[in-house]
Amino acid sequence: MRTSFKITAVSLFFASFALLYAQDDGKKPLPSEEKITLTIDQAVEYALENSKTLKSSAIDLEISKRASNYSWNTLLPSASISGTLARSNSISSVKQSFRATAMIMGLHTSQLTAADLMDSNSTKISSMTDKLIEGFYGDEETARWHPTASLQFQWNFNLAIIEQMVITKKQYEGGKISWEKTCNETELQIRQLFYGVLMFQEKLRIDEESLANSEARMRQAEINYRNGQVPELSLLNARVTYLNKKPDVEWERQQMSQQIDMLALLLGLPYGQEIELAGSIDDDYAKLQATLGELDADSLFQKYVDQNPSVQSLKNGIELQKKGITASNLKTFTPSLSVGWGVNPLVSNIKKNWFDDDNYTDQGTLSITLLYQNLLDMLPFSANMQNIKDQKQNLAKSRLQLENLYQNTEMTIHNSVADINKSRDNIESMQRNISVAQSAYNSTLRGYNNGSQEELAVRDAENSLNQAKLGLTNEKLTFITAVLKLENNLNTKLTK
Repeated sequence: MRTSFKITAVSLFFASFALLYAQDDGKKPLPSEEKITLTIDQAVEYALENSKTLKSSAIDLEISKRASNYSWNTLLPSASISGTLARSNSISSVKQSFRATAMIMGLHTSQLTAADLMDSNSTKISSMTDKLIEGFYGDEETARWHPTASLQFQWNFNLAIIEQMVITKKQYEGGKISWEKTCNETELQIRQLFYGVLMFQEKLRIDEESLANSEARMRQAEINYRNGQVPELSLLNARVTYLNKKPDVEWERQQMSQQIDMLALLLGLPYGQEIELAGSIDDDYAKLQATLGELDADSLFQKYVDQNPSVQSLKNGIELQKKGITASNLKTFTPSLSVGWGVNPLVSNIKKNWFDDDNYTDQGTLSITLLYQNLLDMLPFSANMQNIKDQKQNLAKSRLQLENLYQNTEMTIHNSVADINKSRDNIESMQRNISVAQSAYNSTLRGYNNGSQEELAVRDAENSLNQAKLGLTNEKLTFITAVLKLENNLNTKLTK
């Protein structure tokens, strides 16, 4: 008897660790009470609010959403602005620019002759150049300083950018699918754990009832022994049965307390917080059975297969691959447009008005360029074209995976419906067996009380009855679990 409890406790203990990592340290506080009563829906809601995995997924989803909402920002141009104050180490460049002006003015005023113009070291030309610089700048040091500024805009465009914007939106859709899938899986795990604890409680209740019956039979044996109806051996057997069963039940109570603590921990409650589970496998089975109706696997597959989270995720991935191939083709075979515009004013004299049209020159430009990035990328044997071929083959693999997923999902749905129908038949049969086992136990117990039946016969009849009750509850749990898994695969609620 203890071995079966150990298996149940260990199984639930290890299953609980599947969600232990998913809980956050900053939990939503519950009302301060000595004991908290939780329904299964409240447990699911609380777990979803405190799941660390879901909080992490929510951050990823928010990042993806923001990227989708602002994917258009790739169309914005680049812009830069700068300012420079430069000092020339040599005045020669300034003199060279004024030398031509001096020569023209000298010829015009007859201060220079042709011979002066032919002389590269003409002192007359140098003197006139120095006077012009002094007249324009005031002094040589001022002539060395030249402020410049730059304002540049550059806009690049290729049709592949539009496809990339579509890819970003598809990635956000994939994130929503992943988020919904994680929520559904978390809910399924919590419900399974909750029902596992209820099953443990039911087992404990049956064994506590059996312990009470053992004590009652021991008391009855004492009475029958004193009345001379049974030998001393019967009394001793009744006492041994009771004393052997008592530590087993105490061990089960301890295990039950530990399972309650573990469930509370998974829900984010502080250690030692007393909780009471409000619910019953029998009641939930009755409600589910009354609203579920008949299930047809073929119609369920045709109606809900595309709602399966794995199918949705793979189909979204296929769309992303197709858009990626289109973007690669556009980037390879269509030209890119580049538009640049900028202003680059150069101030001639820092002591004069910088905004005077005569005191600065704008060296900015407007450029419009249409170009192919790399013509060699179009060659069939180029690395770029080989990469596009790889993308197409990966797309073909994904389509095969989708076909295989459809087949596996169809098989899973058929198996789940078969399991549900089988559980229904088993439950009906077990209910009849319980009626028979109950009648046998009542008859044997009456005989024992009258002294006509041995304590061993009563114990055997009770064990048969308890096994039948526990088996029925376990089969109802199997039915509920099968429905939950089917709903998770179909991503819908089947109850009316």
